[in-house]
Amino acid sequence: LELLGSFFKIKIIMKKILIIEDDKNLSQVLQIFLRLKGYVVDTAFDGVEALNKIEKFLPDLILLDINLPKFSGFEVIKKIKKNEKLKHIPIIMITALTQDENIKKGYELGCEDYITKPFNIEHLCLKIAKYLK
Repeated sequence: LELLGSFFKIKIIMKKILIIEDDKNLSQVLQIFLRLKGYVVDTAFDGVEALNKIEKFLPDLILLDINLPKFSGFEVIKKIKKNEKLKHIPIIMITALTQDENIKKGYELGCEDYITKPFNIEHLCLKIAKYLK
């Protein structure tokens, strides 16, 4: 039996993460760290840019700050969860807002997790891995 020209193609699907964060330094650190972990990463720095990128990039997970220019993170999550094509995307809110009412609002709007700044980046990676199983 002779098999000529048989090739197996293996397609590796890398998970995509969109970082929506107006602090460019934090965004850059997260981007570098997550790329080293093997993720495909893109960034947005305000709510309007975020909504445009979500539609084009179609991330597997979103890291979302609340305090953003143009639209708050709360407004962004409302728009995501109303969109049939996007509402399944897990959202981890990463914010300096530690008040109970903000945490409650984040969960009520549909975020999967809520992490307050400052945070442990390894802890964040464990959470990301949990939602990208």
